[in-house]
Amino acid sequence: MIADDHAVVRFGLKTILNGEEGWQVVGEATSGAEALALAIQLQPDVAVLDINMPGMSGLEALKAIKERLPATRVVILTLHYSMDWMQEIRRAGGNGYVTKSDADRDLVAAVAAVAAGKTYFTRKPADSGSAIPAMSVPRPADFALSANEREAVRNIAQTIRKLL
Repeated sequence: MIADDHAVVRFGLKTILNGEEGWQVVGEATSGAEALALAIQLQPDVAVLDINMPGMSGLEALKAIKERLPATRVVILTLHYSMDWMQEIRRAGGNGYVTKSDADRDLVAAVAAVAAGKTYFTRKPADSGSAIPAMSVPRPADFALSANEREAVRNIAQTIRKLL
């Protein structure tokens, strides 16, 4: 299940995730409240939630989903890398954190990892200048995107950046 308030982002996420053999996006939500209702209805294995959505945020939806559906694994998707957010997401029971700028290389690996009962947190960007160490797990090589898939995701990400 995916939740993001931008249609183009949902389209990109759905395209990437449905492209994986054996995976299917079973529902799409445009807000945190809608994500919660949909998760209760569908009981997905994994929910990918944007952190900033109108009304109920992705973080609030994460907490509510984990309270009602502890078996559902949740990956938070965001525009910005933040150690504070990562820590808050972990405290709330989140299983993963991926920045939208890293989704082309991290999203499939993150969903695969959390579906397997592991955690996955985006690595610290090399150009951030932050001295805080990244909270991450190794990226499994067998979940890497092909060159064509990475190019498609880059094109989607560039389009999103222009829209935002």
